[in-house]
This record gives sequence, structure tokens and C-alpha cells, in this order.
Amino acid sequence: MPNRTKVMAPSDARRDAVKQEIKGRLMAERDFLSFCKFIDRKHPTEARHVQVLAHKLEEVAKYILSGGQEGISRLMIFMPPRYWKSQTASRKFPAWLLGKNPDLRIILTSYNADLASKHSKGVRDHIQSEEYSQVFGSLSSTDEPVLLDPESKASASWDIADHRGGMQAAGVGGGITGFGADLFIIDDPVKGRKEASSDTQRKDAYEWYRSTAYTRLEDHGAIIVIQTRWDVEDVSGYLLNAMVSDEEADWWDVVFMPAIALEEDQYPKTREEFVENLLRGVFIPMGGDQLGRAPGEPLWPQKHDESALRVKKANMDDFEFEAQYQQMPRLAEGNFFDEDDFDEVDRAPDGLQWYRYMDLALGKTQQSDFNATAAVAMDAKGNLYIRDMLREQKLDLFLGTCKAAMLSDDEQGTIWGIEDNAFQSLVVQQFLEDKSLARISIIGITRGSGDGDKTQWAQPWRLRAKQEKVHLVRGAWNLTFKREATSFPTGRNDDQVDTVSGGNQMIADNVSGTGKTASAAAIVVTAESLFEGAMT
Repeated sequence: MPNRTKVMAPSDARRDAVKQEIKGRLMAERDFLSFCKFIDRKHPTEARHVQVLAHKLEEVAKYILSGGQEGISRLMIFMPPRYWKSQTASRKFPAWLLGKNPDLRIILTSYNADLASKHSKGVRDHIQSEEYSQVFGSLSSTDEPVLLDPESKASASWDIADHRGGMQAAGVGGGITGFGADLFIIDDPVKGRKEASSDTQRKDAYEWYRSTAYTRLEDHGAIIVIQTRWDVEDVSGYLLNAMVSDEEADWWDVVFMPAIALEEDQYPKTREEFVENLLRGVFIPMGGDQLGRAPGEPLWPQKHDESALRVKKANMDDFEFEAQYQQMPRLAEGNFFDEDDFDEVDRAPDGLQWYRYMDLALGKTQQSDFNATAAVAMDAKGNLYIRDMLREQKLDLFLGTCKAAMLSDDEQGTIWGIEDNAFQSLVVQQFLEDKSLARISIIGITRGSGDGDKTQWAQPWRLRAKQEKVHLVRGAWNLTFKREATSFPTGRNDDQVDTVSGGNQMIADNVSGTGKTASAAAIVVTAESLFEGAMT
């Protein structure tokens, strides 16, 4: 009996096509990943990292739509460049969310207003597309189609017709007035390496987040930060640090997707290791790779397989590859100190003799315009401990802070040293004549030519650092200190390195029993003995 193939009638084929079309529209309305594919056939929804990202974004939508009853309120997204993070989170997600609730207000920001406007225009174009219209607009089955307000002409600011929802775009650092946000997106707050290396620009961006961006958030609003990591103190780095250093700070969910899966020993095994990374401004999840990849496995082999990533790494500075592709920024390796030269401890051993050398900016160039002092001590095994850095640009504030520290219980028994030259000698005299400091040990130190330059002065404790014998007692100052040390001696500031060098010299002089600096006689006197002599 001959085989017979059933031929579908044209009417049946059309009916099935209509059914599939209706099913596709319903899925796009309900499921964000399906929506991405429905309105953009090129969207790589088969990529596992895009699937994980889409699920997290649905949780953000759940938080907003439920009035904060469930879902995710704070989300960071760390992925390599050109891996569809912006296309997914900054363009399609706002369009889908407005389809779910056209009364929502969204603010989208980037490192400059032009890029933010480009993303905003991308959202608007999706809403005006025929595909979107079939899901949420005039071609859909909804009784209230989501349409763009015909009066909305600007790509940076537009509204949804007959609803309060819409979007405003702005550059990071710019003002955002008269506009609240149910969803606040910060996409690429850092333009490039030049901006990431600027201490001023990093701090300005974080201050803008705290003083401008955060204040625009509505009750039960959500924030998404999308970044290729550049620096441990970019906006994300500050926020990660705050998670564990400030118990009142927001807690963030993080999508961490390095281009190459990390080795097993790179993932934190304990809560303490996890927190240590956060304090450094780096997120590495406990429990291994978020996609379950084996070590060395590429994130998106269809785009960059192992060979392509090896080529990319070989043609990039390792420092840049680790930051941008692995999402693991670190401080640059220096010619004198490296970040790994210093470890952090919770506390120093008891019973140590502490010294503080006050490095004053008087008479220095504008390249070293901070006054600083750190407490340093050495144990019997030659380990150098550094704690409680005090640092201030204004001399009067710095001296007031130092005086308060001298009188505090924390600095009982600490020996203080002040460089005693044409400028600083006035400060030495001021402290010695202050009767409230009568019981404080103060040393006026005269440095001579034999002490060498600042690099020679730092050389003795640098050698200890290379032997893993320099320990920082954990504090908010640690990261700033490491940044200065890794740029020493060519960086803008050297005050923190100099105060440790001075303290290390004071330790050496005290151990030798000379009570003198290596090069010249020093004034070693307590204020108490000075006043005793004045009264006889």
C-alpha cells in the first residue's frame, strides 16, 4: 500500500499560523525573555548569561509591580563589553515593564547624556514598533493599549499617552529635577580608563548617586546598575563596600559573569573571605560560577570561544582584561609597592609600642597637599602593623584631630613624631607648649641629607612588605592607602607612605636606644618634662 503524506489545507496552515502568532504574543506579554525575541529576532535568548539576566530582571519587575512585597529591589549586572547587557536591561526591559504598567516612571542614566538619550530612544523605538503594538499596543487584545504620547518629541524625555508613565534620560553627574523614578537605571557610569583613574571623578560619581540619583527614587522603587568593571572604587565598588561596612546600606543582588569561569580557588570558601572581597569593592559569589561552568569555560562561546578569549587577553593589558572581561578590578601593580604587598587584619597583637609620625604638607608642592599620620608598631617577629590613618588637607583641622587623638584612650602610650624644620618647627613648639598635652611623648625630628629621598626612606619597610610582613588593621582608609602606595613614588600624593616611613624610622631609633634619627640629632622630650623644667 503506497505511503500517503497528509497535506495540510491552506486554511489549516493559516489557522495554525494564527494560533502560533497569538501564542507568541501571549508569551511575550507574560515572559520577558520571550518578549525580547518577539520584538527582536536577533536577540540572543539562547545564551545562558542572557537567560540568567532576564530572570533577574523579571524579579526586579516583580518588586516594582508588587509594591515591594516580593522580588529584587537592587540589582548590579557585571558582564564583559558587548554581551547584550544594555540591549537587554536598558532597552527592552523598560519597554516590557511599561507594557505591564504604563504609569511607571523610569530614569535612565549613563556616563554622558548622549549615550543615555541613545538608550532612551531605543526604548521609545521599541514601543513604537509593530511587534510591540501586537503585544501591548493597538494591535493587541488589551483594552488599554500602551502608546507613545504624540507630544513626546525628545528622545531624552517622553511620556506614555493617557498615563503618567514615561522615561527621562540624563548623564551621570547631571541634575534630574521634577522627576521621580519607579525604576532607576545606571548603565555604564564610567566612560573609560582615564575617567576610572581619576580619584575626583570616581568620588563625584558616587556623590551624585547618593545626593541626586537616590533621592529621585519613589517608594518601592528599584535600582539597576549595569557595568563593565573598571576600578575597585567605581560606583559599584563603593556600593559593594557599603553593603558590609554600613549595616543600614542597601543590599544588592549581583549578576557576576566573567568572560572566563574562575578557578575553584578564586571563589570565597567562607563568609569572611566573601566580605573581604566586598570591602575591596569586588564581588565574587560563594558557591562557584553562577552558570555552573567549569573553570576556564567561556561565558558565550558562540561569540568568544576559549581561543578567541586567549587572543583577546594576549592583546590587552592583563590589568584591563581582569577588570573589563573578568569583572575583577584591582589596583595597578606599582614600581615600588603592589596591592598584594599588604594584607588586612582585624586587629594588631596586644602590648605593642605604637608610634605616629605626622607628615605635614607645609612647604611641600601641591602634589602632596595632605597632612597625614598613621599609627605603626612592630612585633617581636618583625611584622609591621599600621592602623587608624588620619588624613586632612586643612592644617588646622588636622592638628585639631591629632590633638584629640593624643588625648584619647586609644593612643595612650603612643609616641608622636613631628618633622622639625623651618616650617614644621612652629607646629612642634605649638604642641610642646600646650599644657593639656603635658603627658604626651612628642619627638621633634630633623631629617638631614643622609636620610635620602622619599623612596630611600620607604625602602626598609618596603622590603618587609615584599616578605608579607606589613599588615593593615582593617579600616575605611585601607583602600585609599593601597591606591597611593601602588602609585608611589610617581603618584599625586605620598603623604600616607611618608607617615609610615617616619613611623618605621621612629621604631628603628627607639630600638637602637639612640633616641635619634639616622641622620641627625632629634629633640626627644615629653611635654611634662618641659613644664617641670619651667617651674624650677
